[in-house]
Amino acid sequence: MVCAQQVLSAGSKGVGTTPPNIDPAQSAGSDAPGYQPQWSLALASMWIPTVDISDEWAARFARFSDFMQDTLTTSMVTLWTTSPLWTLVLYIYLMVYVKVLRTFLLLYLVYCFCDPRPYDGVGRRVASIQKLPLWKHVNAYFQPKMVFEAPLNAKAKYVFGSHPHGVISYVSQLVAGTTGLGIEAQVPGLVVRGVTMPATFAIPFFRDWALAMGCLSCDRSSIRRILSDRHHRLHQSLLVVVGGAEESMLAHEGSADLILLKRRGFVREAIRAGCDLVPIYNFNENSIYKLVNNQQGSLVHRFEMAIKSLFGFTILLFYGRNVFFTPFRTQLVSVVGRPIPVQRNYNPTEEEIKEYHDLYVEELKRVYIKYKPRYAPDAADIRFVA
Repeated sequence: MVCAQQVLSAGSKGVGTTPPNIDPAQSAGSDAPGYQPQWSLALASMWIPTVDISDEWAARFARFSDFMQDTLTTSMVTLWTTSPLWTLVLYIYLMVYVKVLRTFLLLYLVYCFCDPRPYDGVGRRVASIQKLPLWKHVNAYFQPKMVFEAPLNAKAKYVFGSHPHGVISYVSQLVAGTTGLGIEAQVPGLVVRGVTMPATFAIPFFRDWALAMGCLSCDRSSIRRILSDRHHRLHQSLLVVVGGAEESMLAHEGSADLILLKRRGFVREAIRAGCDLVPIYNFNENSIYKLVNNQQGSLVHRFEMAIKSLFGFTILLFYGRNVFFTPFRTQLVSVVGRPIPVQRNYNPTEEEIKEYHDLYVEELKRVYIKYKPRYAPDAADIRFVA
């Protein structure tokens, strides 16, 4: 009440009256440009509240920011791992519902089956793909790591064998593709071409992504063109997932069951081209997704084998973190073994092939036994099923 009376009495004396406790001398020069009396600043400070952001709100904002970043990373990784599925669904949707594009889409489908680039040993590689923000999210999600047992020569050519296959060989894509996370990033000047089944290049839209990543067909003629001396200036090396579709059916979490003993074709091609053999074991590849129980003799196993016998590949029944097939988060570690020197021979004998194959198997076993306690201590012992 006293404060109200003081304000009223001050107002009755006129506008120019100096408020109490303010030196009248300080009010001089009020007509100067940009001058603001100190008493007005004092009154303003009484009525304008100071905003104070507490530690609690700062922590909430930090948690929200981390949540949004994690959501973006998870979404980008899910799009990458499920790209064969959603690109096919997108093509079918456009074909059915967008009539104006049907002619173009039909011509594009014909082009997919007639395009020779997946088989010419060169492909349609786009090196600038490694600059995409996608790989930053993949790197944050899986934290991929490469370990080299011995240095590699950027001017040499190698045949890398990648194990295990996993559900869809995601680690092999990182190791061999133009991702900035694989061998090429660790050994500048070395060009590594990954190979995959020819059916991959029949999937609309996804085929072009695979070609841009540097993938080529895994048929014999394509492999020989990759390793041909005609492309020696590119120093092209080959990475093949040796186990193939048959091994993907064994990709249970924590297992290390490999299809290798009967796989000798890649050794033959390495001898013909004079390329050193290098085994790679990808720890935790089988933990990205989880397979539905497909024990031999079960209905699921019979279904997968029937598809494989008809098309040369199989359709696996697996699941991820959610209905969008988001992969499980786990660190992916690729250990590159020591190169096995190979003497070139255009017509290798079976004994020669067996000799190099045995050396390869022993080196792969050594790598697994040495690094399993560090990167997959709970995994089973390595086992060669076939």
